[in-house]
Amino acid sequence: MVLLRLYQRHTCLYSRAITSPAHILRRLNSTTAASSSSASPSLSWNDFLRVRSYRRVTNLGVAGIGGTVGLIVGYNLLADDVIDPTATVYGVDPFIFTALELFGFGLVGAIIGRGIGDVVFKFAVLRSKAPLFQTKENLFLQHIKKNRVDPSHQSFANPVPDYYGEKITSLHGYRRWLRDCAAYKKKRDEFIK
Repeated sequence: MVLLRLYQRHTCLYSRAITSPAHILRRLNSTTAASSSSASPSLSWNDFLRVRSYRRVTNLGVAGIGGTVGLIVGYNLLADDVIDPTATVYGVDPFIFTALELFGFGLVGAIIGRGIGDVVFKFAVLRSKAPLFQTKENLFLQHIKKNRVDPSHQSFANPVPDYYGEKITSLHGYRRWLRDCAAYKKKRDEFIK
C-alpha cells in the first residue's frame, strides 16, 4: 500500500508540466523531506536544464532592463550639455560622439543588469539549493567541454552547433546537440578528405 502511494506520487509529480524553477525546487524539497535524512538531495537533469534556461532568460531580461536604465541615465546626463555643431570632439562629429556615449551607458547598464540578474536568481530562486545547482552545472559544463567540436573548420555550409551549450533546455535537446556535433564532425572529415 505504501509502495503504491509512493509510486502514484512519483508518477504524478513527473507527469505535471513544469513551468518555473520554483516549482522544480519545491518538488525537490518535498521529495527530500519525504526521504530519509541520510540520503543526499539530488536534482534531475531535466529539472536542472529547465532551471538553467530560466536563469538565462531572467539574466537577458534584467540585462535589457539595465540597458534601458543606462540609456535613460546617460540621456539625462548628456541632455544638459550644449553641443557646438562646428567643433569636433577627439576628431569626431559631436553628434556621433554623443551617440557613442549613449551606447556606452546602455552597454554598462546591460552588463550591470546581467550581474544583478544572476545575483537575484541565485538568492531569490535557488536559495539553499545553489550549491547543488552549481555542482550539477560544473558537471554539465565538463560534458559540454568534452563533447564540443573544434570550431576551426567551420564554414557557412557547416556552422558550429551551439559551442557553449546555452540553448540546451532538456535531455532531448542535449541528445540533439550531440547528434549535431557528430554531423559537424562527419561533414568536416568528408570535406577534408
